[in-house]
Amino acid sequence: MIIEIKGAGFDNYGAWLMLTSVTQRLGVLAPDATIALSSRGAVTASRRRELGALRKIDLRVRWLDLNGFTSLLPKVIRRIFREWGCVLECDVTAIIDIAGFGYSDQWGSDYAIRHAVAEVSRFAGSGRKYLFMPQAFGPFESRNTRKLIRAHLPKASLVAARDPISYHYVSEITDDFDALKQYGDFTNGVDCSEVKVGRPGAPYMVVVPNANMLSSYTTNQAWLTGYRGMLETCISYARVLDLDVVLMQFGGDMDKRLIENLIDEFPDVVSLDMGSDLEAKAVIEGASLVVSSRYHACVCALSAGIPCLGTSWSHKYETLYDEYEVSELLMRPETSAADVQQIMHSLTTTDLDLRHRLMERASMRKAETEELWGLVEQIMAS
Repeated sequence: MIIEIKGAGFDNYGAWLMLTSVTQRLGVLAPDATIALSSRGAVTASRRRELGALRKIDLRVRWLDLNGFTSLLPKVIRRIFREWGCVLECDVTAIIDIAGFGYSDQWGSDYAIRHAVAEVSRFAGSGRKYLFMPQAFGPFESRNTRKLIRAHLPKASLVAARDPISYHYVSEITDDFDALKQYGDFTNGVDCSEVKVGRPGAPYMVVVPNANMLSSYTTNQAWLTGYRGMLETCISYARVLDLDVVLMQFGGDMDKRLIENLIDEFPDVVSLDMGSDLEAKAVIEGASLVVSSRYHACVCALSAGIPCLGTSWSHKYETLYDEYEVSELLMRPETSAADVQQIMHSLTTTDLDLRHRLMERASMRKAETEELWGLVEQIMAS
């Protein structure tokens, strides 16, 4: 059995955590399966070797997709590809799609969803499985994109929307169908308890910036002028609370300049260069407080019961904080510096009820993730 993990990457710790979550579970659910990864971004040959993964060859560019014709190649050629450590679509048994937030008009192109639904249709026609793991979908405004989704997405073995808004973006096009489900983010099930990583000796606060907060992608343009000030307020007030400050580059190189600017202004902060997704998660779980604009960094904190002040550039943040019943921790552009300080003070001194509430919700979310993997196991075995 060859299982492609689609949308996998090492470009940021969120994508890496999703990949780790799937590989850990496949080791239990399908220990004899071989993993395949497309060569994209930081998915290098050395990374694939570490996972014992084949390289999935994709014969597509922009609107042109020739993957459906790979089954016409002679078996001897396909066997040679395997000897080279490569695999074509026709030899993949199942696809587990962890694109995260790859299918949306918000990114300005419909190529991703166009290719995905075509692959869904081909896999359904040959009795193979295509599973969309929980991720953010939509919005979808393009008439042609909506037509493709309506015709082909219901053929998938599983379409798991990560939140009610994503579910709506799909269902208002397709109506409800058996494979359409809603489950929260599944990286909360990743265990990093045995990871050895250096942490600050004193109580500390982790700050995870996101350059998308200052880009055209943000759905709230007021953050363009208020975001940097909010981060500065949090870092400055952490000193009052006797918390060391750790700046974490969770999202890849796009956040690097923003972090460097903060270091220039606050030279006493600690900037940690993490070696892996699990190390990043372990540092976050050891914090007293987290300030994050990266979705999966927020998940790392909240699922461990760590209070996390978040900011939002997409609907996925609002729904995440609703799931954990701590929407009061999601900052708004109009939130004053005094209010931010008051929230930080209460979270580090007296607000034990919120921490208790967080732990209860984290337990519920992890139970939901176990239910999701049970469903995946059923689908793969059918």
